[in-house]
Amino acid sequence: MLEIANLSLSWFLVGLIWVIQIVHYPTFLQIGENEFQTFHHFHTRSITWIVAPVMAIELFLAVFLVWKTGFDWNYLLPLIMVLGIWGSTLLLQIPYHTKLADGFDFSITNKLINTNWIRTVLWTVKGLWLSFLYFQT
Repeated sequence: MLEIANLSLSWFLVGLIWVIQIVHYPTFLQIGENEFQTFHHFHTRSITWIVAPVMAIELFLAVFLVWKTGFDWNYLLPLIMVLGIWGSTLLLQIPYHTKLADGFDFSITNKLINTNWIRTVLWTVKGLWLSFLYFQT
């Protein structure tokens, strides 16, 4: 049951991060400078209500499954990916969003888009890995 929840949350986050990466973050480049702060504030406030609880549950499940399986490598690897996602979020994406809260900056927006590939790739690989684990049994 926990494996299904973990797999489902992973694929929810995979879908969400691809929409953010391919559609939403590039939209930052299309918003006029006068409207950017309002738009950015709306984005960060709104997306946080969606992603923060799901990421917290994902982290809890990843830790619990590693513990439950006796630190089985098959579940330790996804936990490492989750920790990488959290690291990227805390060390890169949040600081870039903090800078963008002051107003549009082309360089910072490009850094946000480019470094977000870290999370996009990690979540995608994690989703594929967990799918492989789940469907091989």
